[in-house]
Amino acid sequence: MSDEKNISDELRQQVMGLSSLVQLENKSRQVETIQEFGFFVTNETRRLLDYHQASFFLRRSKKLSLRNISGVPNFEKNAPHVRWLKNMGTKFLKKLSGDTPQIISADNLPKKLQTGWAEWSSAAGVWCPMHINGKLLGGLWLSRDQPWQEAELGLLNQLCTSYAYSLHALKVKPRWWNPHFEFHLGKALVKIIFFVLLAIVLFLPVHLSVLAPAKISPIDPFVVSSPLKGVIKKVHVQPNQEIKEGDPLFTLDDTELRNRHNVAAKALDVIQAEYKNSRQKSLLHTDKGSNTDLLKAKIERKQAEVDFASEELSFVEVQAARSGIVLFNDINNLVGKPVVIGEKILTLADPFQHEIEIHVPVDNAINLDPGTKVRLFLNVAPNIEITGTIRQTSYEAEITEENILAFLVKARISSEEPLRIGLRGTAKIFGNQVPLYYYLFRRPLAGIRQFLGL
Repeated sequence: MSDEKNISDELRQQVMGLSSLVQLENKSRQVETIQEFGFFVTNETRRLLDYHQASFFLRRSKKLSLRNISGVPNFEKNAPHVRWLKNMGTKFLKKLSGDTPQIISADNLPKKLQTGWAEWSSAAGVWCPMHINGKLLGGLWLSRDQPWQEAELGLLNQLCTSYAYSLHALKVKPRWWNPHFEFHLGKALVKIIFFVLLAIVLFLPVHLSVLAPAKISPIDPFVVSSPLKGVIKKVHVQPNQEIKEGDPLFTLDDTELRNRHNVAAKALDVIQAEYKNSRQKSLLHTDKGSNTDLLKAKIERKQAEVDFASEELSFVEVQAARSGIVLFNDINNLVGKPVVIGEKILTLADPFQHEIEIHVPVDNAINLDPGTKVRLFLNVAPNIEITGTIRQTSYEAEITEENILAFLVKARISSEEPLRIGLRGTAKIFGNQVPLYYYLFRRPLAGIRQFLGL
């Protein structure tokens, strides 16, 4: 009776094992990707055979790379255990011949791998290669403490043969559409398409352009300078005030000039009195030593000094030579300021005659020929675009207020919008058409050539 029971138990186990084998073979054909396949074979194979740990290796570019480890969806690539398994695949398992499962022990490994066997592997290991027509596609590494039986190796051989066909189908015939309508492309095809599109985009023609600080400046402004050497006593106008021709602008301190004029006038009166007295004496006495002619010359000299002082006094109050608006920063910066002859004090400009003044840094300069298109975006109204064309470019670069070496570019405004002189913004200058790669890498290439001298 006990023998019959043992036979029935053995038959039951064989039937269950065969059923598990068939189920695993069927489910392995239903996986969608290689990643899912690796997760399946490392975890679901436990339904047929008992093991402590399973690792799936995939062959790519003549190398066995570790793809999955049982029990974890993802693994740390630099973990000691993972590095030992990777070395197992590249330095040992790849070199094994044969297409049937092979039992591996620590004695079979190279010395460098034997040191990690006790720590990272169980006592009994088995390598199950997956071959198709003699070509290795991958393999399954299983380890446990109990020795492997011949019957188990036979099941593994049958199972890995079925696994090999499923893996071959995933690698050779990728699914373009999965049941969830997700589009899948091979990584190689994706890379090829990406680089082709990138090459096409890099050679697309674009307009070379640069950005530079700019402001609204007057056309043909009139510079008002100091007619005399002195100190500004009073300013009669305000910044941006509209004035007419003949209106007073500022007055110089006349204290020194007026004193000089009074002294010259007094000296002239004294010499004229001496001259009158000398003429009276010359009528009564014919004295050869008469100094009438000398006194007359002195009178002419002093008269010239008085006239010159009077003329200087007439220049004390400076008036506008033409109508317009007054351009300067602050009255307090002018009042009490000592000036010399010809020094700029303020500027008169026509508020309806203005242009774009651009300072293009030398390192960012492109084609700045007359007629080149310009766009200006003001800081106070960035949503408004002001268009224009270059009319003049300086021959040499100069240092700007920001201590930058730049070319001065003046552009004629195309639109007729009212603009206040002095508004600042950013100007965009458009050059010739160039490929996109040149537009993107022009500055880096220029820096490299300057650094290397090529």
